[in-house]
Amino acid sequence: MTGLVVTHGTATLEETAYFLHLTVKSDKPVVITGAMRPPTSLGTDADLNLLEAVRIAACPEASGMGVLTVLNSEIHCGRDVTKANTFRVETFRPNELGFLGYADSDGKVVFYRAPIRKHTTATPFNLTESTNLPRVDIVYSYGGADGLLVNAVRANASGGLVLAGFGGGTFPPAVVDAAAEAVSEGMPVVLASRSTAGRVVMTPKKEQQGFIVCDNLLPQKARVLLMLALTITSDREDIQQMFYEY
Repeated sequence: MTGLVVTHGTATLEETAYFLHLTVKSDKPVVITGAMRPPTSLGTDADLNLLEAVRIAACPEASGMGVLTVLNSEIHCGRDVTKANTFRVETFRPNELGFLGYADSDGKVVFYRAPIRKHTTATPFNLTESTNLPRVDIVYSYGGADGLLVNAVRANASGGLVLAGFGGGTFPPAVVDAAAEAVSEGMPVVLASRSTAGRVVMTPKKEQQGFIVCDNLLPQKARVLLMLALTITSDREDIQQMFYEY
């Protein structure tokens, strides 16, 4: 087998792409595709997306790239891609970092850059013996938010929590207080951002409070990585290093 194509609904395609990007133990191309216009609709993009996915999966240059996605002839890394529009066929975007290449009408698959972060065979995540993942929840912040939702996650005894805050990772004080309580009880809490691009960086205060920062992962991607990290360790420093590496 040269490579593998996975067809997927577009709603959570980006989460599956990152999950497989971290867990597939092969250098062979895995390409995920979908359609914004189903085969029964006028002007469907399903046929072309599937054809281009097959071409990429058969392309020798795609080996070692990790899990890729293709829609609208644009090739994206499974780590970086996100759905940015509710209806447009060009909905999948690369979180400002740029897509990897094209699958164009001349039949060629062309790459211009490669993923740098560790993936597939270079990660420690192995789910061959168990597919049970710990529950990790996401709580979004908003103006005037209190600790109600964070406390609900604590009461549920979830395995971990991702907080989606403002800008570079700031939160209403009541949310921070409730999250700090969760950390003191042993729950890993990852700080992410509602913004669609940019990093959440560590500060002395965040480190003192025991939080983990997501680097530039979107909240839904941070949840995937935290679930996988918790299958190996609950140590905060080890998990933080994973967010810097993957």
